Amino acid sequence: MSDTDKNNNQDYQPQMNYLPNQMVQVPGFKPPGLAKENRLKHPNVCSREDENEFRSAGVLLEALAIEARAWSEQLPPNFRPAIVAILHGGVQVQVRTLAQVSFDGIRIEGTMGDDIPCSMLAHQDTIQLVCYAIALDEAGDEEEERAKNPIGFIWADHDEQI
Repeated sequence: MSDTDKNNNQDYQPQMNYLPNQMVQVPGFKPPGLAKENRLKHPNVCSREDENEFRSAGVLLEALAIEARAWSEQLPPNFRPAIVAILHGGVQVQVRTLAQVSFDGIRIEGTMGDDIPCSMLAHQDTIQLVCYAIALDEAGDEEEERAKNPIGFIWADHDEQI
C-alpha cells in the first residue's frame, strides 16, 4: 500500500480510542478481588468434553459477567460498569451486548466512534475485554440512567443484563 493510500485510508477511519476518553477515576474504588465467589468453578477431575466446554466462549462471557456484576455491586451509586472490546488491529467497540454464537465465537453489539452502531463476529482469541467505570449523568434519574445503557450477555440457555 502506498503512502497516499495509507493517508486516504486514515481519513475514512478515524482512530477509535474510547479508553482514555471515557475512563474516570472513582474515589476510593478498587476493582473487586478474585474471591472464591467471583471465580468460575472448574472441577478437579473432569471429562475431555467438560474440559473443552471450560475453554468455550460461553465460559469467557460468564467470567466477564461475574466481573461486571461484582463491579456493579461495589461501585458508588453514581457510577456503573462498562465494557470495551478491543479487537485485532485496535478497533474498539463500546459493548452493549455480548453473545456466544459458536463454541469459540462471540457476537459483539455496540457502538464505535461517534455512536455508530455495529455488530461484529469474532473468535474469542482475537478479543480483549476491558471492564471499567463510567459516571452516570448527575442530572438524570439514577435508575433511568442505568437502564439506558445496560450490558447484555446472551447464552444458549439464558440472558442477563448488568
